Amino acid sequence: MKKNELIHLHTLLVQVAEEYAESGVATPADLEPYAALGVTPMALRESRDRHEEAVRLLARILADCSERATETVPVR
Repeated sequence: MKKNELIHLHTLLVQVAEEYAESGVATPADLEPYAALGVTPMALRESRDRHEEAVRLLARILADCSERATETVPVR
């Protein structure tokens, strides 16, 4: 994946993370490892590898939050 495509994916994942935070699916503690990394989609001068690291970490966090949220939803 090219760097610009990776940055686009990074941007989309950040939007999902914001939505998760607003809806209570993710907590600030869940997103802390991503924030500690210090690489945002706006960090255009960061290397492709750093963006890939951020994307992989954020995707893993969001997947874990999604899984946890579906486990707590009552079955009808």
